[in-house]
Amino acid sequence: MNIRCYTLDFTLESQHVKEVVSSLFHTILLHRTFGKISYKKESTYSIGSLGFRDNDCSRIDFTYCSVNHPELANDIEKQVSLFHSELRGSVNAGLTRNGTIALEFYERKKARWPFAAEFFTWERWEVKVELVSATSTAEQQRRQEVIGSELAEKIFYVTQMINKSDYVPKTPDIANDIGNVYHTKYQDIHPFLFRIKHWLTDSPVNQSVGTSVRKLLNYT
Repeated sequence: MNIRCYTLDFTLESQHVKEVVSSLFHTILLHRTFGKISYKKESTYSIGSLGFRDNDCSRIDFTYCSVNHPELANDIEKQVSLFHSELRGSVNAGLTRNGTIALEFYERKKARWPFAAEFFTWERWEVKVELVSATSTAEQQRRQEVIGSELAEKIFYVTQMINKSDYVPKTPDIANDIGNVYHTKYQDIHPFLFRIKHWLTDSPVNQSVGTSVRKLLNYT
């Protein structure tokens, strides 16, 4: 199975990392989540409604829409906060300033006994972050304005890519198989199976916003 991979590059100050990543991941999950799927009989099911909410960023002039589900939001917040904390700690220790956090969607394929089930990733979204520091208040303000428009650009790209008629797993015919395609831990919603990973990469640490090269979205 071919994996669809998308890369979104950002040069950010520490205070913007969590809101940028959260807005992207929530936007993606908004398009990869259904309301509660209830089976009536084999191959017959209904899909419940999905609640939405608008989220205003506190440090960026930007508003994004997400699934209105506290448990899902909390799970994303934990992973994004961990990534931010590790990246910031690395910079403070004089190590790398570059990190990547990825949102992957996968499905579970049953195997015949005695073999274990296999997991196949079918879509991956990588957000690559280079952490920088502003050298003045004016520079900080300029960067904040740039990030808002840059984020809007990339959210638009996300919605374009995610709405293409590419492969997504089919809803199972029987209720017992629903966990092969969707998360069943959340009440009243069924997102496709997903996981969030992150890692840091080597780079020099002496760089400011003023000397960094603005990164553009990789459209390939």
